[in-house]
Amino acid sequence: MPKTISITPSWYWPEGIPRVLGVPPYGLDEMLVRRWARRPPDRPLLAAGAEGIGAGELAERVGAIVQAIEAAIPAGGRVTVKAGASAEGAVVVLGALASGRSARLVPAAGSASWEPASDVPIESATSSGATCLREPAALVPGRTGPVWHSQRSLLAGALALRGFLGAGDGQVWLSTFSPCSWQGLCGLGATLAGGDTVVLAEPGDDAPEADATWTPTWVLTSMPDALASWQRRRRKGDGAGRAVLLFVEGPFDPDERRAAGRAVGGVALSVFGLGETGPVFASHPSWYLDEAVGLPVTNMHVVPGDPDTAEPINTLWELVDEAMVTVWSPSLAVGHEEGSGLRRVGRQVVTGMLAASDPNGMLYLTDERIT
Repeated sequence: MPKTISITPSWYWPEGIPRVLGVPPYGLDEMLVRRWARRPPDRPLLAAGAEGIGAGELAERVGAIVQAIEAAIPAGGRVTVKAGASAEGAVVVLGALASGRSARLVPAAGSASWEPASDVPIESATSSGATCLREPAALVPGRTGPVWHSQRSLLAGALALRGFLGAGDGQVWLSTFSPCSWQGLCGLGATLAGGDTVVLAEPGDDAPEADATWTPTWVLTSMPDALASWQRRRRKGDGAGRAVLLFVEGPFDPDERRAAGRAVGGVALSVFGLGETGPVFASHPSWYLDEAVGLPVTNMHVVPGDPDTAEPINTLWELVDEAMVTVWSPSLAVGHEEGSGLRRVGRQVVTGMLAASDPNGMLYLTDERIT
């Protein structure tokens, strides 16, 4: 895979952060759940209210979901999962992904649920999620329609975000995203891949309450949710030393970014990505500007394209006034439903976003152009 050293000046790449990471040949169930259950089983991985769910209990609960799905849906079938930002939702999603059935994921408030899907199974789905890591496994909302991700592409996006942030072990993460969204899946994977504790809470009163109970090091949310949930509830001194990851899917107002960071309390870091790509750009705690979206994350190969045609421009980002963002990474979606999906130029996915770079290599989203 091409390294990003030709795109981002090496002297501004965060120290000690890998530019390229391999993706282990294991399924999500093994990487995020099973291997932790073979260690001290009381290690908390999920938080439900004030109680932590240990690795052993989580493995049992996920296994129960797998057995129920396998009994109800034949091999090669499809399951529909609806879930909000809750521990229950994370368990159901992890169980669906471990079952080997392709899963249509639908963000929804309320209790998590699953049911056999009524549509026709995809041809490439097989009966074992452990042996088809590159096959379509989860259908998630994308920018232009639902897109299919494989076990490998979901793991790649989670590892890329965790690797770029340089997150340490034994930390607590809070996410206000449903695990049925690409942001929620990425955050859940980034947390559990390191054996950390993830707290899921719906935006609104639940998020600040969970925040006060668990005092997370990382908070994953959106700018509107940060402002709506925390702005009038934050106590003085909350959030010291934390990082607030503000997920965006296009150009944003830097003043709103600053306000969201102040509301939650902590360093406000932007993360740009799409359902089709996983995380593309992110700020880093050691180097960020409020106006910039950040740097290409680990494993993300970003090439400037002609704003009109998206054909690659054979030059550095710093030498163009504005260009189309085209990307390749192991975290790219592996397919999409007919009639949806972003177009490609070669193997690069065209995001539909225009960006500019400063001499430091920081990227700025300037406009959105449907392609």
